[in-house]
Amino acid sequence: MIKNQEQYRRLNGLRSFKTLYPYFKAYKAWLILGISSLAVVDSLQLYIPLIIKRAVDDLTTGRATGGILLEYALWILLLALGIGGLKYIWRISMMAPTRRIEEDLRNRLYRHILSMSEEFFMRHPSGDLMARVVNDLRMIRISFGFGMVGLMDAIVLGSATLLFMIWISRSLTLYILIPMPFLVLTTALLSRKIHWHAQKVQRQFSALTETVREGISGIRVIRAYRSEGFQERKVESEGEKLLKENLFLARIRGIFAPVLMLLVNLSMVIVLYFGGRDTILVRISPGDFVAFTNYLMLLTWPMMAMGWVISLIQRGAASLTRINEILFTQPSIHATGHLLPGEGLEGDLRMDHVGFSYTRQQQILRDCSLFIEREKVTAIVGKIGCGKTTLLLLLMRILEPQEGDITLSGQDIRSFDLTAYRRLFAYVSQEPVLFSQTIFENISFGQREVTEREVKEVLEVVQLREEVQGFPEGIHTMVGEKGVTLSGGQRQRVALARALISRRPFLILDAPFSSVDVATEREILSAIHASYPRLTIVMSSQRVTTFTQADRIFMVDSGTIRASGSHKELLEKSEAYRGLIQEITFQEVFGKERAQ
Repeated sequence: MIKNQEQYRRLNGLRSFKTLYPYFKAYKAWLILGISSLAVVDSLQLYIPLIIKRAVDDLTTGRATGGILLEYALWILLLALGIGGLKYIWRISMMAPTRRIEEDLRNRLYRHILSMSEEFFMRHPSGDLMARVVNDLRMIRISFGFGMVGLMDAIVLGSATLLFMIWISRSLTLYILIPMPFLVLTTALLSRKIHWHAQKVQRQFSALTETVREGISGIRVIRAYRSEGFQERKVESEGEKLLKENLFLARIRGIFAPVLMLLVNLSMVIVLYFGGRDTILVRISPGDFVAFTNYLMLLTWPMMAMGWVISLIQRGAASLTRINEILFTQPSIHATGHLLPGEGLEGDLRMDHVGFSYTRQQQILRDCSLFIEREKVTAIVGKIGCGKTTLLLLLMRILEPQEGDITLSGQDIRSFDLTAYRRLFAYVSQEPVLFSQTIFENISFGQREVTEREVKEVLEVVQLREEVQGFPEGIHTMVGEKGVTLSGGQRQRVALARALISRRPFLILDAPFSSVDVATEREILSAIHASYPRLTIVMSSQRVTTFTQADRIFMVDSGTIRASGSHKELLEKSEAYRGLIQEITFQEVFGKERAQ
């Protein structure tokens, strides 16, 4: 949800370009050089028709000689060389900053996305965010770079050309300005439609990107269900929608060119008739007539650029509006705390009467209270969907409780610096996330100065060293996208190794051994206890053999803590816990029998 609604409204539409002001200031020296060079180029172009005017007048009066004509030709050649050199300067001076601004804005946007809370990513699919980071920023760069050049030409070259035309003949200039009100009216009517449909095009591009991304990431499921045709039709459908939006936008933008060409040719008809008549009546010289015609041709580009620039700026504004939508969306978890967790924080991590819900219709947790003893193993158990993962995310402050408090050593966790607090935790999820890098890079992810020896030692702890040694390139073997070249158990152990090598005081395990056999799991836990004796472990699990070894167990049922204690204590006093044990044991035995 956009928190700065008023500020976002003020920066909507064309006003969204205010977001770029700080970047303009950062590169103002380059931009000033580029704009100045462009202004000089436009000015030099205005002198060529004057030289032609003098040459024509000299030819018609008989004053022209070979030397004079050669001098005129050399002047035109010098002007052409100057224009060419300065064009190179303004292109470098103006296009280079637009690339840098695109990079700066992309980094800012990506940094902001990384700071967002969990619910933000529930509302924005990955494809939508990718489209904004790539396609929208590209459109902003094009709009700012080429749009600014076109706008400068339309203003500087257009106005200067008009001044020269007025200097030659005021009456003739007034005649060619007759079509201008029609141009202004057409521009006003179409600019809003261009902006609106440009936004629709960008939104549909996001939808197509997300559909393609889902198809590629879920290729195994698609093949398993032989649903390639279904997925193809989905992409074709989204592509067809994008095509229709683009064609509709193209039709609107296409109106500009015919209208402008009509106005230009109408102006040429006016010049030919009234200018030719004034030349016959000797009100202007033949050179003036030729120069005026040349100036009209120079004016053609600014007139045509006006429609192109408006269309380009409107598309850029639509993209920048979409970028601002993200930038002005604030994370629900605010990094307002300033305390830094230190060595003195040896107390428990407590949760007191906490409630949480993802939607108003269903509350996931209610009135939950528990405590995590330091250097102990705490297990969170319960049926699937009871809220175990949500509870772990709340402890790490990935989610924020809507009711109750969470404290560390008696301090509300919201009083701590958010980044410093999260650095207390290493997290392993049931579905481990691996990157398209080597095993070494995945394990050392985010850690500096990690040695190969340390990686091999932690692989020994997670019972993976021998398997990795059998790979073609050992720990430098590429794992592919999402670790596709590894088995499920290997991916989970690589993720566990990454958590352990970070040496953070809290290790959060969210069913991390679901793809590992019981014997290997037991060996891993024993090795962790031996190698990291001061580690505080909080785990959720659906395996009896895993959580029964915990120092304290909290049983979650229907979103609340139903019972707590050691395995022995809970067997004696909690009927619900005994029922859970029987159900999980039955599922494990039944699952084995079916597998056999």
